[in-house]
Amino acid sequence: MLADIVLILHFFIVIFITVGFVLIPIGYFYSWIWIKSYKLRLVHCGLMFLVTLETILGITCPLTSIENNLRGISNNKSFISFWIEKIIYWDFPTIFFIFLYFIFLGWTLLMWKIYPPELTNNRLK
Repeated sequence: MLADIVLILHFFIVIFITVGFVLIPIGYFYSWIWIKSYKLRLVHCGLMFLVTLETILGITCPLTSIENNLRGISNNKSFISFWIEKIIYWDFPTIFFIFLYFIFLGWTLLMWKIYPPELTNNRLK
């Protein structure tokens, strides 16, 4: 059960990063205030950088390691964990992910430049 919770947390992080790629330009177009939040954008950019760095260095994501350790020998999966794993774990060569993550890291940095977050009174929003 705890392994499923870690997997679901991992899934929400993947969704946060992925949805951010689309919502940042849309949010600027529609003048959504929350999309300009410096903290939100910093977390988004930081997570994308971390994912790219992990892949380049060949490091397994800590959440994946925790989930695998919690599952131990027993590989019984619930219905939800089975389908979430199918969505977030792809069976492609590492070079594919390095290329993909570099593209999305570049996209994240480009969105930072084109649609910058806002600082108010030198304090983080």
